[in-house]
Amino acid sequence: MVINDDRDLLETYEELITQMGHEAVTKVAVDSADVVRETQPEALVVDLQRAGEDEFGLRVVEDVRADPGLRALPIVVCTGAAEPQLQPVRRRLAELGVPVLPKPFTLQEFEAALDALLSSGPGQGASGPGQGD
Repeated sequence: MVINDDRDLLETYEELITQMGHEAVTKVAVDSADVVRETQPEALVVDLQRAGEDEFGLRVVEDVRADPGLRALPIVVCTGAAEPQLQPVRRRLAELGVPVLPKPFTLQEFEAALDALLSSGPGQGASGPGQGD
């Protein structure tokens, strides 16, 4: 499942994920675990920011991690945030076992991050690009 506020980017994610052999479910900026729970995805890709909300994705991640049925869901956060703005959020995401994939990223980097996420097993996070502090 991909959550992002940019419909054009969601189409790109959907095409890429489908080409990778997975079923893609895209949602425009939903901000609760309810939709994730209803969908039961293999993994979650969420944008960190949406218009006017710098920590939108962090709230989604925290909501998902607070749900016992979703706690082990592999998640990656994608963001174009500058490092000074990202650093405090990156620490919290690391505590939650969620890697960060900085934008812009190549299709190959996204594919590697998603493959790592899906192969890491429930709740293990991924060690793809942008994981370190």
